[in-house]
Amino acid sequence: MPKAYKVTKRTLMFDKEHPRDVYNVAPVTYGTLTTDDVAQQISAESAVTPGDVKNVLDRYAYYVKENLKKGYAIQLLGFGVLNIRFIKGRGVDAESKANASLIKALVPSFTPSFTVVNGMRKYDLLPDKVQLVKYAGTVAATDDGSGSMPGEPSEEPTDPIV
Repeated sequence: MPKAYKVTKRTLMFDKEHPRDVYNVAPVTYGTLTTDDVAQQISAESAVTPGDVKNVLDRYAYYVKENLKKGYAIQLLGFGVLNIRFIKGRGVDAESKANASLIKALVPSFTPSFTVVNGMRKYDLLPDKVQLVKYAGTVAATDDGSGSMPGEPSEEPTDPIV
């Protein structure tokens, strides 16, 4: 599986007389797949209609939210754990002052599932090998039937990252 990246440039201004350009890399996505797109893909490999798949995904999303509201963390098969995290203000100097007023916002928190292999994390969401390719930005955004996704880079991949 190739993963595209682009080169980014940033100018560091440590002092006004000697700006310094630094370069780095950033991931490039090929677009966003919607629930409709995924339902079509699942339907193509099974005996259920895209509508049936969407109904199951809708119910799944509903019950994930409902159970988060009840205070549960949700283990998403093959993905990881979804939970609710607090955005907090400053700490206080006495336990008696620590209460819900310290919580400024609630945000979803996701911890991807992984296994440890040879002392390194292997994330379940990632394929075994990923090839990095420099994004040229000149690819047509249509599927030509070759098996590649729309917008994928056309350059040769680098060595795989394991």
